[in-house]
Order: sequence, then structure tokens, then C-alpha cells
Amino acid sequence: MRRRHVLASLLGGGCVAGISLTPAFQRAIIAQDESNQSLDTITAEQVDKASWIVDAKLTAEQCEEVAKELTTRLRNLKPLRENPPLEDVPMPLAFVPSFFIPSTNTHQAEKETGSTDWKKSVELPEFKEISDIAEWSIPQIALAIRTGTFSCAQVTSFYLDRLKAANEKLLCVVTFNDKALDAAARMDEELKQGKDRGVLHGIPWGAKDIIAVPGMPTTWGVGSYEKREWQTPATVYDKLEKAGAVLLAKLSVGTMAMGDEWFRGTTKNPWNIKQGSSGSSAGSASAVAARLCPFAIGSETLGSIVSPTRVCATSGLRPTFGRVSRAGCMTLAWSMDKIGPIANRVEDLAIVFQELLGSDQRDPTVVERPFDWPKSLTLKDLKIGITDRLSRSERFVADWLKEQGAELVTIKFEKGATTAMLDALSAEAASVHDKLFRSVSQDSELGKWGPTYREAQWVRAIDYLHGMRQRVELIQDAERQLASVDLLVGDGNLARMNLTGHPSLVVAYGVEPQRRPADGETEKPVEEIAPEYDMGGRRRPSTVVLTSKMFREATLLAVGMLIQAAHPFEKNA
Repeated sequence: MRRRHVLASLLGGGCVAGISLTPAFQRAIIAQDESNQSLDTITAEQVDKASWIVDAKLTAEQCEEVAKELTTRLRNLKPLRENPPLEDVPMPLAFVPSFFIPSTNTHQAEKETGSTDWKKSVELPEFKEISDIAEWSIPQIALAIRTGTFSCAQVTSFYLDRLKAANEKLLCVVTFNDKALDAAARMDEELKQGKDRGVLHGIPWGAKDIIAVPGMPTTWGVGSYEKREWQTPATVYDKLEKAGAVLLAKLSVGTMAMGDEWFRGTTKNPWNIKQGSSGSSAGSASAVAARLCPFAIGSETLGSIVSPTRVCATSGLRPTFGRVSRAGCMTLAWSMDKIGPIANRVEDLAIVFQELLGSDQRDPTVVERPFDWPKSLTLKDLKIGITDRLSRSERFVADWLKEQGAELVTIKFEKGATTAMLDALSAEAASVHDKLFRSVSQDSELGKWGPTYREAQWVRAIDYLHGMRQRVELIQDAERQLASVDLLVGDGNLARMNLTGHPSLVVAYGVEPQRRPADGETEKPVEEIAPEYDMGGRRRPSTVVLTSKMFREATLLAVGMLIQAAHPFEKNA
């Protein structure tokens, strides 16, 4: 057993290839004859027996030389492993995918700024009671507050009650903000004094529980972190607070940002509570889909906005890598993490996204680029990319865009192995959470990350760097293909676009087609499968993913709004 730990340290030191600790290899290590060798000493014999892993045959003299150097390195690494940097200490190197693409990539439509006065284009809907605002857009709620129809405190109280009532079934809340009503009252007082912070003034929202909020726990979905607080606020929280938004609650996140399972259970999909909401922005997508808050903030490393918004049939924006600061948010992978908004209406995503932009001197990857709303956008002038494999909802949207005059263009991305590139995620995550990994006694405390963290100890620094350099070619190919169109219907492969840093938008629209019946079964709407949760008579919408070249979020959002306008959400008759 002791030999196994020594060799694992040797492997973790970066001198062998990234492989899994197979049962056969474990038996081979255990079968080695025991000696009184110190755990801090690596022998030439051990190096010789491990040399097959690095695909190199060393001479006896070379094994002695390597063993001596690795013994010194292992002893020097021990203090760092026992006291690693805090999780929010960033990398000294910034990964900036846009550096590798041409700088002249701003679409002409985005150079023409539209009106920034949100009040000009909104009217107050007819309503019977305050519960009707659950179906309203952010500008409509904002107008109701400005006209005195409802106060900020009334709106916040309504959503808090709604969130508390639903949480028992959906399990989407980690911690309620006990200062929410006080914050809403302050927003009311400011309006009385003539201070208006903008459209988000008094609008309630939910934060994925990887976002640091002073005075509230930030758990990352980890049971042992249930009471842990970060006193330095996340930049996204700071920006939204300054915009006047009122935080309702910290929403659930799959343990350490994977999936929908966390220390209190599984967050549910409100359209079918027998099903998890997917993740890791599990609570954000679930709460927004159930109309428990007007918007929420999520994050994505390898699908954590796109996946739960599609499962929960709501809308979400994964911005270009480097568009929004991640400072104060849990790091999973420095070179892949993105922060983005989740809402039912694409219009609301655009409003929130604008508030999140801008560097903060805390996240070195943030790129300052303008976000200019298109003054006008004509679908017949657009080139729409499609792949040779479209889902049913993607085909519907592509055909509709073609009917509106858009030109469909088939594009093909180069096929490339992404295994070495995805090792970046494993190695970076294992580095950030190394202290927790080494301190837990059971895998369950790490959610689903245990095997990944173990295997990541075996990733060579050389292979990590090879993978990162390969990403440059992947980035350039994706941008080259997307440059020939205004946007792509589909995600162009979720792993690829997360590795390259390109933006994607999930649009909820219309009504999901009835599912195909099983043999002998009468066809019925999807929402009838799980009547245990009341979705207010709404019918589950379809979703489609749109993807574009870097920094083209405005075009994505403008087209998404047109899709929703032509195919609005529906209710049962």
C-alpha cells in the first residue's frame, strides 16, 4: 500500500502520462516487495518500473539521476500540497481565446446602436393580481414599479413567498437572503428620492451558489462548506447590486459544479419533477423555468448553462469566454469557466448581460468589447449555418428562418480529438480543489468528481500544455467556419464550443411537440407526464441553441427575440 502512495506521488509530480490507475496496475504495485524505504524517497527501481508509463526506456544511470531529482522535488512539493493556495487565487497566466482570431470581426448590424431607453418600448399588461407578474418581462415589472402599481417590496415579497412554497418540491434553494425585503425597501426609498438605478432597480434575482455574497454561505454544493462564507463579493453580485437588483436566494448547484445532485438532494425539473433539472446551474434553471424569480445567474464550464436550460425549457446565455468576470465565483477550470444569465425571455437575458460586462482588475481574462444592440435586424439578410445533423427543434427553427428569407449554409467543423484538451479541465479542477480532495474520507463528499481528481494526478504538465496548444487550432477552425455565417443553429458540439470559448444562446419558444407514443399508448403532451407540480397552465416550450463567432452576443440575442416573438409561450385553453 505504501508503494502505491509513493508511486502515485511520483505520477502526480508530472513525470508520467495521464492515465487511469487500473486494477491491474494497482495489483502490480501492491505485489512489489515491501522495503523500509521512506515515503519521501523515490528509488531508481521505482523509476525503472514506471518508465513504461512515460513511453521511454531509461538506463540504470538515468534512473538513479531521475530518482534523485524526483525525491528532491517530492519533498519540496509536500509543503505546497499541505497548504495549497486558496481556491480563489487566480492563475498568473490568462487564457484569452480571442487573441487567436482576427480583430475585425464586428458585424455591421452591431455597429448601429439601438435605443437604450427601455421605457419607450414597453406597456403595462392587463392583470388581475400581483401573481400575474410571474409571466411579465423585466421591463414590464420595472414599469409597474415606476408607475406605483407595485412597490419593490411587494414584488420581492411575492417572489420570496413563491420561491419558498416551491422549494419543498423542486429543491432549488440553498440559502434564502434574509435581507431581501430590507434591500427592496431601500430601492423603494431611492425611487421616492428620485434615484433610479435603471431597469433592474428593484428586480428580484437568484444566484447560483458558487457566487460569493457577503453575509451568506457560499457552499458550491458541498456539505462540508454549508456554513462557509466568502466576505469579498463576486464581481457579478457587485454589478447587479449596484444596478438595484434584489437578491432573493442562493440557488442550488451540483456538488462542485457537476450535475444536479448536491448535499441536500437532487434539484428537480419543474416540468417533470421525477427528473433532475440537470446542471450544474441546477437551481438557476429550475427556479427561472418555474417563474420563481425573473432571472438568475449561472455558470458554464462544459455545459452547465446550456444543459439545464434545455432540460428545464427556459432560456440562457453562455457568453464568449472573457466577456464576464468570474472573480469571486467558484473556479472549476481557469481556461473554461463562463458566467451568464438565465431567464425565460431572451429580452431579459440581454438586459442582464449588459449589466455584467466590463473588466474589474480581478479577472485577467476579461476582454473589453462593446455590446451594441442592433438598430435593425432583417432575417432575409442573414446567413444561417446548419450542420448535417439537426434535432427536431433545430430543424423547425432553421426552416422558419429560411421562410423569413434567410439563407441556409451547411458548415463542417474539422474533426479533432479533444481528449488532451479536456485534460485541462481535469487538471485545473484538481489543482483548485486539491486541499478538499486530500482531506475527505469518502468520495461522496466530492460529488461525482472523485475519479476525475484521482486520474488528474497522473496528467503530465507536458501533455496539459500540448492540449492547450491544440486548442489554438480548434479555436481558429471554429471561428473560421462561423465567420462564413451570421449564426449557427445548434451548438456546433458542446465540448468544442466550450473549449474554443464561443458564445451560445438557448432560446425557449412556442410549444414542445407532443412526444412520440410508446406502442399501444395514446399520444399526450409532455407536461402531462408529471402533474405533481403546477406550472400555472403553461405548456412546455421547445428549445433551440444558437451559436455565433466571438463577441456576437447581440446578434444571437436579437435573433432569439425574433424567434420568441413569432413563437410565443402558450397556455392550455
